[in-house]
Amino acid sequence: MLKKSFLFIILMVLTILGACGLEETGQTTETSKEKDTTLIVAQQSDTSTLDPQKQGKMPDMNILINMFDTLITTDSDQQLAPSLAESWEVVDEDTWEFKLREDVIFHNGEKFNAETVKFSIERLLDPATQSPIVELSNVESVEVIDEYIVQLHTAGSDPILPNKLTLFGGVIVPKEYIEENGEEHFAEQPIGTGPFKFVSWKRDNEVVMESFEDYWQGASAIKTLKFRAIPDEANLAAALRAGEIDIATGITPDIMKQLEGNTEINVKSEQGIRTFFISLDTKDPESPLHKKEVRQALNYAVDVDLMIDSVLDGQAKRVTTLIPEENFGYDESITPYEYNPEKARELLNEAGYPDGFDITFDANNLDSNNVQVITAQLKKIGVNVEANLMDGQTFISNIRAEKASPMYYQGNTGWTLDAMSNFQSYIKSDRRYNRWEDDKVDKLIDIEEQSLDSKVRQEAFTELQEIIKEEAPFIFLYQINNLYGIQEGVNWQPNSIGILRMYGASK
Repeated sequence: MLKKSFLFIILMVLTILGACGLEETGQTTETSKEKDTTLIVAQQSDTSTLDPQKQGKMPDMNILINMFDTLITTDSDQQLAPSLAESWEVVDEDTWEFKLREDVIFHNGEKFNAETVKFSIERLLDPATQSPIVELSNVESVEVIDEYIVQLHTAGSDPILPNKLTLFGGVIVPKEYIEENGEEHFAEQPIGTGPFKFVSWKRDNEVVMESFEDYWQGASAIKTLKFRAIPDEANLAAALRAGEIDIATGITPDIMKQLEGNTEINVKSEQGIRTFFISLDTKDPESPLHKKEVRQALNYAVDVDLMIDSVLDGQAKRVTTLIPEENFGYDESITPYEYNPEKARELLNEAGYPDGFDITFDANNLDSNNVQVITAQLKKIGVNVEANLMDGQTFISNIRAEKASPMYYQGNTGWTLDAMSNFQSYIKSDRRYNRWEDDKVDKLIDIEEQSLDSKVRQEAFTELQEIIKEEAPFIFLYQINNLYGIQEGVNWQPNSIGILRMYGASK
């Protein structure tokens, strides 16, 4: 009897242990599954807001594009492709018509239709919104033709209006949700029609999203998407090595070289369209920068090719003016300034500055290495530069408030893939970041922005580039490659625009 009782106890213990073992295995399986469907992406900046119409920077858009769709998108070859609009056409010189998808809902079930488009664009253009997005400023009205057809009427023709609807200007927001809950609630609990739903946001730390199972293109293989802000590049690389993040974006060439020997990390370099330059304030008649010879001298004095080789490890390509070679309007027949410090000194002498001059130079902290090189090169021709490095938000705020130094270091992404985007805010005399005026240039800008004839537009762009190079209201630098560190086993294809759309990614 004792023997049977002992055997019974042993069996019970084994059964309980077995059950425990199965439960533990189940937890392990579930944990592994969650890990396989959770994607963690890191970039150096957090978003400044969750309201997509109140931001204008790529780091913000990188996060928001995963929650919000645009009317039109770009495909893997960077060509225009349908999104919420199935098709589009020119009706007359001042009108574009868009046919919308009929199977789209927002994350709360709200229906998407032509009234939604009208609300979204009118909200973007409303001065009360205070949107920094300027691409649709020539849209005069939005007309609902029927539930799924809408027309945009412009003040004069707009040859690239569809291009302007592929990112910032084309984001669609929920009419009923905003009207019922208000602007502040929308910014705190945003909903879109995109592949991921908002879950939480810890400012300057992490945005968490989850898959939208009713997404009109089908649910994402990734069920949880996290965007982390890691400003320090060494910490960014360390997080990638430790497996704490799946994709590190915007890594520097130095970090890329360090990661290349790691068999668990794939390093990708894609030629990007983000173009860097130094803006020069030419408007002050007392400033040396008012004289064309001085501005040309600064261009001759900076050895851009050396910067690309030594600071950027070859991960950039020189540009002649402000346009990357991928964008419509680029003209390869126009060549960059050569590096010629002797010519630079001659020009300074002609301008009345044989001993050089002192000047201040603003830049984002993240660009400190490049600023040091430029400062050292300008010193060789007698230009003593006082560099003011600051955080990105202060830097942008100063530019917008027209408080920036006579020189500032800037990058610009012409995301419409048309040179109009590269010139839009900087060249014409009435634009927000303009610091140089030329009547002929203003007329050429009108032509490239309004003509529906691509040949006429190209001719205007070519002449603009010739004048801009000659007048040199900027120091022209380079278009930089997009560099990524990606964990082995993560499938995601970058693009030249550099936008971080994670729909389609998998592990």
